[in-house]
Amino acid sequence: MRVKVAAFVFCCLLSQTLRAQIIPEALRDFPAQTESLEYDNLATLRALPNYNALKQRFSGKPLQRLKTALTQIDVPESEVTEIIMATNSTGFYGLISGTFNGATVTKNAVRKGCSFIDVEDNKILVPTSEMAVLFLGDSLAAFGTPAQIKVMLEIRKGAAASLHSNTSLVSLLNQTDRKAPVRGISSGSQITASLSDAMQGESSLNIDWSRLASNISAFGYSVKLDTKAHVVAKLQCQSAATAAILHQTLSALGALQSMAASAPFENLEVSSSGVFIDLKMDTPLPAS
Repeated sequence: MRVKVAAFVFCCLLSQTLRAQIIPEALRDFPAQTESLEYDNLATLRALPNYNALKQRFSGKPLQRLKTALTQIDVPESEVTEIIMATNSTGFYGLISGTFNGATVTKNAVRKGCSFIDVEDNKILVPTSEMAVLFLGDSLAAFGTPAQIKVMLEIRKGAAASLHSNTSLVSLLNQTDRKAPVRGISSGSQITASLSDAMQGESSLNIDWSRLASNISAFGYSVKLDTKAHVVAKLQCQSAATAAILHQTLSALGALQSMAASAPFENLEVSSSGVFIDLKMDTPLPAS
């Protein structure tokens, strides 16, 4: 009995360690040119009654493409507990962790005829034309195009710069709530889309998110969920002057939304210091 209890405790601790390491792993494996990154704890989101709608909001079509690829190699979505999705000029890529066994999945997939690419001692599985998968360990896998996965392998060997070298973005991510089931960073061309996604919802306000986003060089965010999505974000502006202007604009939007018949957010709190703006807000959750 003591042996069984000890083994159970060890497995729990190991599982927690693997979960805690997936974000640092992404910072080591992803290219320095990564423009956006989002971590979703799917195990936590599954416990919520409107999981399917939340999954669509926070993971969306890219996750569906990955799900299709994983289905082809007999990895059900239920075995994926966490995902980190990233984008840059080459497209969409990322990491997953879960309860799957990478060595077993790879062996079975190859045996069943799944296409693959040998890169040194690594077998990159190519189950669909849109998505390749490489198991980096028994419970960790990279996904993306074969070219993107090859770049990750080069980074792991130290032959190319990793996202960890982008100290500005990493600093923003490190300041997000580590207990939140959704955390992310965004910069460059991804800012407008990320900002509008964070504040999405039916609204009587005519808000030009692209105009607001033009003043922001990067931002980090975290989301906690109950009956609403509670968003906390730190915006890094182009300058202290643009931060002051954006602070005034966001404060005005907060006043307007309190009077609007419907608004994409509520309980907006805004503060600023130098080039940074801190904001908190609540947004409606998508229906089940």
